[in-house]
Amino acid sequence: MKSIIFAVFVLFTVAKGENCETPQFKVNSYSTKDARLTAESAAQLEISVKCKNGKQPGTLYADINGHVIPCAQSVSSPGKYYISIATSTHKHLAKGSTIVKLYDDEAYSTLRKARTDDAMKAVKPFGQVELSHPGASYGPWLPSEFFAVIVFGLIWWSAYRERSKILA
Repeated sequence: MKSIIFAVFVLFTVAKGENCETPQFKVNSYSTKDARLTAESAAQLEISVKCKNGKQPGTLYADINGHVIPCAQSVSSPGKYYISIATSTHKHLAKGSTIVKLYDDEAYSTLRKARTDDAMKAVKPFGQVELSHPGASYGPWLPSEFFAVIVFGLIWWSAYRERSKILA
């Protein structure tokens, strides 16, 4: 009987697992840079999580400006997560740095149970990363194609004028 109780206790301890201790984050961010080619702004964060004890979090959730979305997890390399953000206009994706709060399963569960803003702010995130967006550039006022057409027109006009002088 004691061995059955001990086996259940060991099974419960192993099933519960352990949490990630002192996570370290490495972030690569990619975002829309040319506003003339697209109507929307988009950004992607590639987050690598390394834990001191080697245990990786199962699922991460990202809080971006009050919107919580699940992070995609890489199948081929554990500890790598992806977040994609798309906005309807370039002005909705703020230029500069945006703090992205990351929540593991436990913290996300607590966050969902929170009913007030104060209770939501009291939930401790798993970690925080920074999204760096340099802003979308609208480029020069006159595009390079315009200058190419002007130069072509001037060359054609001067060749036509010289031809007229030779034939006259």
